[in-house]
Amino acid sequence: MEASTMTENPVSYSHNSPESTSSEPDGSDSQEPLKKKPRTDLESYRKAEGEKLEERLNGILCCTVCLDLPSCTVYQCTNGHLMCAGCFTHLLADARLKDERATCPNCRCEISKNLCSRNLAVEKAVSELPIECPHCNQQLPRSAVDQHVWNQCQESTAGSFFSCRRLLTHEPVYAT
Repeated sequence: MEASTMTENPVSYSHNSPESTSSEPDGSDSQEPLKKKPRTDLESYRKAEGEKLEERLNGILCCTVCLDLPSCTVYQCTNGHLMCAGCFTHLLADARLKDERATCPNCRCEISKNLCSRNLAVEKAVSELPIECPHCNQQLPRSAVDQHVWNQCQESTAGSFFSCRRLLTHEPVYAT
């Protein structure tokens, strides 16, 4: 007798499950599942969608002082604001000349060689961003441009001494 009682009155504990019985006479549920709230940053994501990843990273990884991508060492203040080595040194020297304490231009926290640290992750990320060779317009990682210009670029005059020497000694010139 207990088994027949259980099959006559099915109980569903989940209001959104497909097994739940409908409470309306036409078979439709009066309770619809809750809809998710739209993301508040969806508009900014859509705007950034048109930009390339490299362009977005350039804006994120740039120096907060000169607004250029650092070409070498990157320092950060205690709050994480980035500065290239040239700007960092300039800020420290300028403060020393004025007999003031050096501060981060973004958050005004104190900066010094002891308080700031290098950001190796940003240095590595910047070195892997693509850049065009100024001579042949080939896309290369930033870390490989100097070697390309001096050793491989056919349009560059930087390695012209070696090119002329190869021509004078009749050494074969191989593309590397």
